[in-house]
Amino acid sequence: MNSTSTKIRLTFICFFLGLMTLFAQRIEIDRLEREFRGSYSGRKAYELSQKMIQLDSTYYVGHFFEANYRYDRASDKRGYESAIKSLVKAVELLEKDFYRELRRTTDIRTYIDRYQYQRKYAILIYYLSKSYEYIDKPGEAIKAVKRLQKRDFVFNFGINPYSNISWIYLRNRMYSPEKYPFLKSTIEENLQLASKYADSIKDSDKNNQWFINTYWPDYGNGALLSYYHYKNIIYSHQLKTDSAEYFSKQLERYDRLSYNNYGNLQFIQAKYDEAEESYEKARKNDNYEEKSVKEFDYMQSAVKIFKNDLSAAKIIIDRSIKYLGPSPGFGWNNIALSRAYYYSGDLKKSKEFRDKAANFKEIHVNSTWGEVSYNRNTLLFKYLYHKKSIKELKFRDKGYWYKPKTLYEISKHHFKQENAHLLLTSELSADPERFIGYYNLFASENNLFFDEIWELIKYFNPEYFINIFEKKLQEDERENVHKYFNYFIGQFHLEDGEYDLAIEKLEGVLKDEHLNATNEKLLIARVHEALSKAYLEKDNTAFANEHLLAFYMNFPQLVPYSEIEMKFNLNIVNISLTPEQEAIVEELKDSNIEWVENDLSWPTLKINITEKDNEPTVDYEVLIDNDTKFEGSLELKSIETPGQLLAFKAFGINLE
Repeated sequence: MNSTSTKIRLTFICFFLGLMTLFAQRIEIDRLEREFRGSYSGRKAYELSQKMIQLDSTYYVGHFFEANYRYDRASDKRGYESAIKSLVKAVELLEKDFYRELRRTTDIRTYIDRYQYQRKYAILIYYLSKSYEYIDKPGEAIKAVKRLQKRDFVFNFGINPYSNISWIYLRNRMYSPEKYPFLKSTIEENLQLASKYADSIKDSDKNNQWFINTYWPDYGNGALLSYYHYKNIIYSHQLKTDSAEYFSKQLERYDRLSYNNYGNLQFIQAKYDEAEESYEKARKNDNYEEKSVKEFDYMQSAVKIFKNDLSAAKIIIDRSIKYLGPSPGFGWNNIALSRAYYYSGDLKKSKEFRDKAANFKEIHVNSTWGEVSYNRNTLLFKYLYHKKSIKELKFRDKGYWYKPKTLYEISKHHFKQENAHLLLTSELSADPERFIGYYNLFASENNLFFDEIWELIKYFNPEYFINIFEKKLQEDERENVHKYFNYFIGQFHLEDGEYDLAIEKLEGVLKDEHLNATNEKLLIARVHEALSKAYLEKDNTAFANEHLLAFYMNFPQLVPYSEIEMKFNLNIVNISLTPEQEAIVEELKDSNIEWVENDLSWPTLKINITEKDNEPTVDYEVLIDNDTKFEGSLELKSIETPGQLLAFKAFGINLE
């Protein structure tokens, strides 16, 4: 009996000492937290988290520090999966040990004691939800935010469950319930739910408004502004531009307008000046600390391409890559660079950046741009690379057809082009959003642009698409976009051999009152290219030549890859040529250019082969009406095909 009593006393003493030790450890952890100064993403925060966990792994604080650190540092799927483990642990420990502190109260004295626990809990839930989103587990993200919703705090620290759920439905609207069980069976139903949850945001603080107005007046309009924000996004997606503009103005009144989103709203209306102005504002307001795709960079780069300001298109993305590095957004930036080099005529560089994008596991952070559109972008530029490479080989040497090596290269590109095109058309035909995304040509979720969309659909049934775009001309209120619908109708008439109808539509585009000669050089060039083809088919050489020259003047980088042969005068300054120099000239003449003599209605390529610093050099200049369009020097050292490179220089294309 005495022995048993002694054991009980010892057990009690050990238990008591254990409790005292645990209590002391938690006091020490709380002290370390209070004295911490610095960023959760810093190495010191991580080291402190490990010390706290070592002191007491059952206390939430160390896991809270670790979760914040891992979330802030995450840049790929593995990083967010690691963050989720820490976030779940911290949330569960908070719920286990501080159940009472995580209960709703409107008594201010009680709330003061519970404040720090509810704030941390809300932050952890937000990070957990976002982490699940970024690893493509939106159902788990919804479950996470609903945990916060059930707590019914009087203040959620700017984290609104309805906002998160609305966003998740919008972002995943195109998927089926088989992929994500929480979804409905149609895009329309998912958009309705996104809109319904957005509507719920407005009234979500109704029961807490007095408390918020009294103690957090800066957040008094938080729910209302969040409601404006998400309704703006949804209406933009639905191309209800008047409604989207209304909500944009409401946000602007409170200085809460997302200039990135507003830029996109202007872009889908083909209002490029207004879009660029907003993208510039968005860039000034962004410090690039948040690692995510910067839509304003990607989209403004496209606007610069439309203007044929290709150097600016590249600079914007180069700067974005410099700031973001190989973090979320890196893949999208490489797609944008691939596009810029594609339109510059440098296929080698375009392929280099497209391959980087294809080999990068992009995490689609804080954007409705998802994996489907990302993969379609990379596949499209693969297709365009092989298609354009065939034209490049034919342009380099018009005698390609009797050279086995060139024919072999062409056959390889043709095979890969057909495979890529088969995949693209299969994906497009199965895409439930093709009508709102691609067939509208400009849409908020569409990050392929009109010239690329034409490449996607040009081989489909002309009559089918003519009917689609004729209907859009009647129904779509975006007047600036109508010329693009007419351009597509004209192109389909051309593909169908209806040349008079094609000419009528295409010439109508050039007369459109909304056509902007500065901002829409790509469209104008494509119209002139199509008109030149149509007039050639009608044996009207004079008009065909007129439009061919206009094609060249607006976007010369496109011309070598066209089906039309450009005309040039050739002026060789040298009085006599060495055999090596003659070989360069002959190689130039063998390119797919029609050389004319003393016809000043066409550009003149003037070349002078000289020695500079004991190195052979070709000085070149392209003259049109005595004005210089392009000029420069080509050093011949270590160049295998200088004549071919000179031919590209005549179109403003700089190849290595």
